[in-house]
Amino acid sequence: MLPPSASADRPAALAELMGILVNDGMRMPTLKIGALHFAVGTPFETRVVQSSARPERVLAPPVAATVRTALLSVVEGGTARRLGTQLKLADGSTLPFGGKTGTGDNRFEVFAPGGRVVSSRTVSRAGTFVFMLGDRYFGTVSAYVVGEEAQKFRFTSALPVQLLKALTPVLARNLGNACVFAPGETYMTRKPAAPVIAQKIAAVQTREARH
Repeated sequence: MLPPSASADRPAALAELMGILVNDGMRMPTLKIGALHFAVGTPFETRVVQSSARPERVLAPPVAATVRTALLSVVEGGTARRLGTQLKLADGSTLPFGGKTGTGDNRFEVFAPGGRVVSSRTVSRAGTFVFMLGDRYFGTVSAYVVGEEAQKFRFTSALPVQLLKALTPVLARNLGNACVFAPGETYMTRKPAAPVIAQKIAAVQTREARH
C-alpha cells in the first residue's frame, strides 16, 4: 500500500478514499450542508435542500473489507499503535481505530550515468495519518512543510498520530449517540438541547466571554 504522504493526493482525497473503504467500496455523496431553512413561520419561509445523489460502486466489497482489516492492523501492532485500538465514547460504547501512516522526505535529485546522485535538495516534508473510526467516521491528519525550510525538520508520521491521540478526549465527547440524526433531520432542524445540557453550554459560553 502506498504511504499517504507519497501518494500526491490532497488530504480531502485521502479522506474520501477512507470513506470508500468504510462504506464497502461505495463512494457516497459528500455534503457540507444538508439543508437550509430561512424565515420559519413567516410568509417568506424558504427551505433549501440538496438534490438527491446516488452512491457509486468503485471497489468490490471483498477488496474494501481486506483493506479495512489491514488498516486495523496498523493501529493494533503497526506504526500507529500509540493511538490505541479503540475510542471509548461518552455513552459507554467503543469504536475501533484503523488507518495508514506515511512519511515523505521529498527531494529533487539529479543523477549521473550509472545512478550516482549528483545533487539533492529538499522540496518538502510530510507526515500523514489517514484514519477510520468505526463504520461512520474517517479523516486525515497531516503535518507539512514546503520549501528549503523543510530540511530543518525531522518529524515522521508519528506526529499526526500523536496529534489525533491528543484529540481523542474531544472526539469521545462529541461522537456517538449525541451526533446521530433522525432521518431527514439536520443541524438546522434538530430539536434544541435538553435544559441541563443547554445550561452547561451557556455556562461555558459565559466563561469564554469573561476571558
